[in-house]
Amino acid sequence: MAEGGGTRKEQAAASRADLVAAARHCFTELGYDGTTVAAVLRRVGMARGALYHYFPGGKAELFAAVFDQVNTAYHERRDALMDQPSPLARVRGGAAVFLELCADDAFARIVLADAPRLLPGQGVDGSTYALLRRQLDEAVRLGEVRPVDPDAAAMAVYGAVRSAGEYVMAAADRPAAVARAIEAVSSLVDGLR
Repeated sequence: MAEGGGTRKEQAAASRADLVAAARHCFTELGYDGTTVAAVLRRVGMARGALYHYFPGGKAELFAAVFDQVNTAYHERRDALMDQPSPLARVRGGAAVFLELCADDAFARIVLADAPRLLPGQGVDGSTYALLRRQLDEAVRLGEVRPVDPDAAAMAVYGAVRSAGEYVMAAADRPAAVARAIEAVSSLVDGLR
């Protein structure tokens, strides 16, 4: 056991978690461009060497760790919908989860605003788009929607959901904006029937 309680491995995990928590706060409040390594270190009360020990890639690697943490909530909630028998219900449900999370400052800033330009594989190359594409392809095969090119439909729905998320993020009354955005996206998806 290391001095101060816990094993060295546990202390290292706690220090890493503290850095991620401090960075999450800074990235949420200031955005990626407004956040400095110094601000994160001040918030957590650690020396610069600690950050680079746990995140050799510096701020960019720290942002990726924060993104993974924040985005996990979306994936867990979205993936819980996969047992629904209707592909369109899964699409609507996944969109609703995303839009609800866009009302959260951390999710909106980190996942919606900053990640697409900072992390390769976000956007139309990411797993969410691929899942949406598969759901729409299945909906076409099952006759749940009229014959439509799944790539074109997925691009249209994906773009609409992301734009609706930006609408939610910018709204003064985010809960009301979420409800309006979910209704609009559901109407768009139902228009594929």
